[in-house]
Amino acid sequence: MKLLPWSFYDQLQTPTGILILKTVMVLSLVASTIGFGTRFSTKTSLVLVLFYQGLLRSFGHFNHDEMVAVYFMVVLAFTPCGDSFSIDSRLRKTTRERPAFVYAYPILLMQLLLGWAYFSSALIKLRVAGLKYLSADNLPALAIFHSLDNLHDTSFRIAFLLPQVKQYLPLAVAFVLVWELLFPLAIFWRRIRWWILGIGVMFHFATLFVMNIFFPHQLAMYLVFIHWDSIVTPKIATKTQESGTGNLR
Repeated sequence: MKLLPWSFYDQLQTPTGILILKTVMVLSLVASTIGFGTRFSTKTSLVLVLFYQGLLRSFGHFNHDEMVAVYFMVVLAFTPCGDSFSIDSRLRKTTRERPAFVYAYPILLMQLLLGWAYFSSALIKLRVAGLKYLSADNLPALAIFHSLDNLHDTSFRIAFLLPQVKQYLPLAVAFVLVWELLFPLAIFWRRIRWWILGIGVMFHFATLFVMNIFFPHQLAMYLVFIHWDSIVTPKIATKTQESGTGNLR
């Protein structure tokens, strides 16, 4: 963003300028989603979203909610994500033959990115606060802090009830830490994948009501763990599993 002159931002930060930026970005994202001009639209979507996030975080409220989604966009921008279920494939009327790993690897990479986001979150908590993070007063203090301002999308007041049950909260906090540390197992171990993802859904809704913090983008990205072949084309799914790529996909 520093490469652009301030005169550009003077023009951009106007109702017309922001409307044009948002319109172009949404059109690019729609094209990427339906798979139209995928090679071009995925890259323009990446650049526009990255710039828009920089604009929001530099001149507005700072958070990191969408960062993993931006990393996902980097993966999609440089992989053949529009070869099958897309407008491009319908226009070509031909199917490109590529090794299964070409499609399995990007999905695995996105799974690893999401898994690392949770795993590193637990590591940072332990690195910064250590075992003090499990203090009975920690969660009530954080939850009440996030419930006192008007910068959040919700204004639930459950946080003010936590001091009454604070003796039980270290167990809940420890459970979440262990869950975050174990989240990468969802990538490689299908038997516990849905348990880990299910806990994740409950965790994010709990933070919404208790701390007024919600990560809908994280929940949407859980879709990369779904084995879509088994839903859309069961026969192909069986073949990929037999060839040894089923776990990656």
